[in-house]
Amino acid sequence: MKRVSKLVIYGLVIVGIAISIITTNFFPLSSWATANNQPTQTETTTPKRLNITVNVSEPDDLKVSEGEQIAKGKVIADRERERTRLTAQQKQLQLSLDRLQAASITPPAAPAAVPPTMALPPISYLEQEAAVAKTKSAISSIESEVELKQQEVEYLSGVKNLDPIILEHERAKLKQLKLNHTAAVREYQLAMGKMQTAKSDRAYQEYQASINTARRVEEMNQARLNYQRQLAEYEQRLTDREFQVTQLQEKLNNVDQAIATLAVIKSPYSGTVRRVSWLGQSADGTLSAQVVLMVNK
Repeated sequence: MKRVSKLVIYGLVIVGIAISIITTNFFPLSSWATANNQPTQTETTTPKRLNITVNVSEPDDLKVSEGEQIAKGKVIADRERERTRLTAQQKQLQLSLDRLQAASITPPAAPAAVPPTMALPPISYLEQEAAVAKTKSAISSIESEVELKQQEVEYLSGVKNLDPIILEHERAKLKQLKLNHTAAVREYQLAMGKMQTAKSDRAYQEYQASINTARRVEEMNQARLNYQRQLAEYEQRLTDREFQVTQLQEKLNNVDQAIATLAVIKSPYSGTVRRVSWLGQSADGTLSAQVVLMVNK
């Protein structure tokens, strides 16, 4: 009889398990029922005690103290002075960068082309040469007359019983011819002087023209050298500005990164600050502290 009872109980258990499996597969539980049967996320992830390590620039950056009751979202650490300093530095660097990029660097103007010099007009000494030839011919003609008159006077001087008035008259003619010869020689010398002066003036003009040409060439070469120097200075200024822009941009990026690292540390839970411990100071001067938070349930 007991054996039959056990068999009946076992049979009921098996039937109950089968009904449960069928019910679970074809008729799932509602969500609230599942949530009630399983532990909530808060119950499984909320710690009782939380150790929070922070890095600050100075002790005043730590905003909590031992025994303080804090709510969720309460600021634990904030490097306000460091952020203010870096923000001011950021603005100054950005202002310097903007000014440097906005500053215009004007390229030098190319030297203007030097106008060509006017060549000296051709010169002719035909007039002077004609005057010289004319006076020279006059001298030769007068010399011939003087020579003939001299011979005539000498002949008349040897003639006996010659009227002295005739000899005196011929001697006067000879004297006048000699005076004419002297005047012709002077005219010749004057014509030669004029021709020599004309040639000297021309030589001086050519000398001055050569000096002016050399001076203009020198000025042109100097202008080119100055332009090359100014162009090199212009390119150097562009290079220097690019280098300065790169340096300022790098410094600005470093400051931006430094500001980005200055996160405000907030409490993820409400609770009580159990203990605040200073851990030490790093090589860059920052202080490390540990805040032990006892989380409220």
